[in-house]
Amino acid sequence: MKGVFSYFVYGSWWVALCAAAMGLLTWLELTGSWWNTPLFIFILGSTLVVYNLNMISGLDELRIGGTQSERHHWCMDNEKLMKLTLLLGLALAAISIWFLKSVIWWLMIPLGAVAMAYTVPLIRKNANAVRLREIGLWKIFLIASVWTGMTVILPSVHLYGFEQLIEVFSWELAIERGIFILAITIPFDVRDLVNDAKKRVRTIPSTIGWKRSVAIAQLLLAVFLLLVWLRIGTAHPFFYAYLFSAILTFICVSFATPNRSDYYCSFWVEGTMMLQFVIVLVILTTASFA
Repeated sequence: MKGVFSYFVYGSWWVALCAAAMGLLTWLELTGSWWNTPLFIFILGSTLVVYNLNMISGLDELRIGGTQSERHHWCMDNEKLMKLTLLLGLALAAISIWFLKSVIWWLMIPLGAVAMAYTVPLIRKNANAVRLREIGLWKIFLIASVWTGMTVILPSVHLYGFEQLIEVFSWELAIERGIFILAITIPFDVRDLVNDAKKRVRTIPSTIGWKRSVAIAQLLLAVFLLLVWLRIGTAHPFFYAYLFSAILTFICVSFATPNRSDYYCSFWVEGTMMLQFVIVLVILTTASFA
């Protein structure tokens, strides 16, 4: 049973489901409908591809340098399974994209390029090929921008087409989502302090300390909630869903330390995205029956 759960989490199925849930949350905000099959499958498949490719591309380096991470050891022991999962994700994304508007292709070019440079060593630095995530303090902002693009801009483009460029509402959602993703990404940098130090990768925790970094994550969640309040006020049932979600996420990130288990970030912190979607859906359903 533990083996199945490890595959579910470390094989990136959990984070892919969370990403797809975030996409559906955007769709719910934009249309009032919580389900869109092609959108869900496309985001699910694309996330499986990016996350498994990111891990696979770094396995040789981990084998040479060594690691104490349970997650890393699982990935090294299950490389073939990860490659099969990557191919499955690629098939899901390839099939589902044909059911989305063709304008999506224009969005996928920059998103795909950033995701590829993030996961594969394509950038030259000091005569060496490195991944984009290994340059300066970019990593956390790259993650937030790609996640925002996939879970907010992509659904908006599917709905509005090129008119998305002038849709203020969806850009407000994008800013909120980006700040939320930044907040829950910081615990991952706290977890990776030792490994990032080996690679000489600068992150926010390595620069200002992990305790200050956790405080920044908490502040970002407060900013996220403030932006939600400015957008919809307190009369809308969504506000209380986001409020409850932000409180629980605040508690979750508060326990981030460099010694937390891999499951803490890979399941619990990632799960705050699914939590947000479920709480919004439950409160919306309850309000409709009231």
